[in-house]
Amino acid sequence: MLFLYLESRWSDVFVLLGVCSAIILPKQPASCEEAKKANASVLELKEGPLKGSDEDKDKNKTAKSEKEGEGEKINLPGPLPSIPIPKIPELPRVSMDDFMRKMQDLGIKIGDEIKGRVPTLGDYFSVMDTIWTELKLGDGSLYQSIVSNLHDNCKNPEIQLDATVRQGNDICPLEAAFQVARRKKLRKAFAKFIGVKESEIHESDIPVIALAGSGGGYRAMVSSLGYMTGAKKAGLFDCAMYMAGVSGSCWMIAQYLTLGQRSFVKTLEHFKQSLNTPIAHYPSFLDTMLTNPGATQLILEGVVQKYSKHRVLTLVDAFGTMLASRLLIHREREADDGGEWVDPLDFKLSQQSRWTNYGDQPLPIYTMVTHVLPGSTPDPPVDGNVIVDDKIAKDEEGEELHYYQWFEMTPYEFGSEETSAWIPTWSFGRRFVGGKSIERIPETNLAILLGTFGSAFTATMADYYKEVRPILSTAMADSLDKYIQDYMNGMSQIHPLSPSCFPNPIYKLNNPEPEVVAFSHRKNIYLNDAGMDNNLPLYPLLRPSRNIDVIVAFDSSADIESVPWFEKADEYVKRRGIKRWPPISKTRADQLAKEKDGLRKMTPVEIFQGIVADDRDADHVVSSEENAPVSSGPVAPKDSVSSQSIDVHPITLIYFPLIPNEEYKKDFDPSIEPFCSTFNFEVKQEQITLLAGLGEANFNKGLDDVKNVLKETWLRKRSERLEREKKEKNGKHGFTFSKKSNKQDK
Repeated sequence: MLFLYLESRWSDVFVLLGVCSAIILPKQPASCEEAKKANASVLELKEGPLKGSDEDKDKNKTAKSEKEGEGEKINLPGPLPSIPIPKIPELPRVSMDDFMRKMQDLGIKIGDEIKGRVPTLGDYFSVMDTIWTELKLGDGSLYQSIVSNLHDNCKNPEIQLDATVRQGNDICPLEAAFQVARRKKLRKAFAKFIGVKESEIHESDIPVIALAGSGGGYRAMVSSLGYMTGAKKAGLFDCAMYMAGVSGSCWMIAQYLTLGQRSFVKTLEHFKQSLNTPIAHYPSFLDTMLTNPGATQLILEGVVQKYSKHRVLTLVDAFGTMLASRLLIHREREADDGGEWVDPLDFKLSQQSRWTNYGDQPLPIYTMVTHVLPGSTPDPPVDGNVIVDDKIAKDEEGEELHYYQWFEMTPYEFGSEETSAWIPTWSFGRRFVGGKSIERIPETNLAILLGTFGSAFTATMADYYKEVRPILSTAMADSLDKYIQDYMNGMSQIHPLSPSCFPNPIYKLNNPEPEVVAFSHRKNIYLNDAGMDNNLPLYPLLRPSRNIDVIVAFDSSADIESVPWFEKADEYVKRRGIKRWPPISKTRADQLAKEKDGLRKMTPVEIFQGIVADDRDADHVVSSEENAPVSSGPVAPKDSVSSQSIDVHPITLIYFPLIPNEEYKKDFDPSIEPFCSTFNFEVKQEQITLLAGLGEANFNKGLDDVKNVLKETWLRKRSERLEREKKEKNGKHGFTFSKKSNKQDK
């Protein structure tokens, strides 16, 4: 019964999975003669209602049975992979009857909540029949057209290239070149932002700034746009080297760099045109397919390619396809083209390098995770456990633990610092063996990637329960908590729905890092929404080769007062041996202990000054209300800078939580507004304006704090550079001075 809540919310997604299957899996290729007999456009709209009569359905069933066995048989994908459920111990101190009654009560509560949301089976089959009729023509069908395009090296020039795995954790040459180009364009913008003359700015003193957006579905997508809009208007965006996202923020960044045409104003207008209809509203989806073949081909290329190459298709692929039909197509009608417009290059993430190669935009970083589970086979079958596993993490008693391993994707590369292996983004989705690609296929379609970035519905059972719990009465929730807690460890390892599946780039890799040897034996990699581990994309920004000084994080998480993102970040930096990250957890815990209601008092901005110290408790937190003055010299811990390596720069976090702002709009709290729910995929224009405006207003409230921090960081870096240059100069001459030369100097 526990699954019913989320499954019902995604029931419309399941419907469209069937629609996508109908599109990409033609029942029977038709001959050219049959196509000619049709004497109509493959995508011609039919007159009359979509629903067929019972008699028509019977005829279709008869025709289907008569055709079975004729011609070449096309094997349909099997059911979604099932995941073994760990053995659950007996319920303590409660009878099974009592437990089942409680679960039945929960099911009734959930059923009332989702009543009226599920389309009828008649609607579902009528849509499938319509699409099937349009696509069974064989030659000239949409399916055949898409497959043909996949082999067109003019449309997909990457199919002329082979790819290899790059090992190591330095940034790739393309990103290094981007950094140089971007830094040259930051000088003027940074001088203006902190209020000094451009002549005072040395390029190497400019702080490396990263903007980070959280996950949270449409809520995060729209609010992070508001924060970015505020950053752009204030001049901060033009000072940033990187912009990273999780889930919904990834969707925002992708649209900003494609349909938004690198304009937050245009991106906002696109949101207003596109988000007012649910992504799983299949009449709209069907209308797009039947009236705009060009856009439809681009939307469906991802699932067609995966199917035609015998890849594992999951619900995530259908979700990404539907998401792209809503987010990656212009809805406004242009007088000169008379329909929706889309650029084919927008569906290739690698093509976003057009806007970064010359340093014109911050480099986008998209994030995903794979769930590493203990104790399963190195290479389970497709219909078995679908989670990549490894035997690394152990608790104090030596028991293996499960954890999430982070992957990132930029326009240049895909990979993970934890595997020390990277491939060109245009080659993601190919099969690799021994560090080399063994096939030439087009780049994985952005529609598929959008689904992967935001695949929160592939969460674990434990995550499902966290989502369901708020709709329960206090008494029911407290009662269930007692029983669920006993199973929490097992529930946190079970994914009822399969994550997105791709070929493993490091399969049979030569000389892999010791900790990923087991991983290199896996043919496939299963990727989830990174928000399952941490809803802020902090980890890619901690890569030493990126040398980031300041992270400005925009957090639009649900239950934001109690989110554990910083505690998780502390666990990560300890595991990775990173010392640049400020140890925030203790301070936040101390703040929490002082509050009687058990919640921290949130402010529009919190600043966690970076301190490099052996004592991980030596953190320092400055809230926006303290209004700390800008120092006249470099910021440093109480120990002098000379006591630490001058090349190790601390990271400072500027944290913006999405909280109510009475000065902006009284009685608007995104944490309780129904349209701000993580699982809501329909937002009206006025709601978009309201939510984006809150993000922008909250950013403006912390703007002075941001300027202070960046000026302090600049002063510190300048002081360190001058000190370093002085030492280098003295060292160069001091070791060669003789007594004679000293006298001459005098």
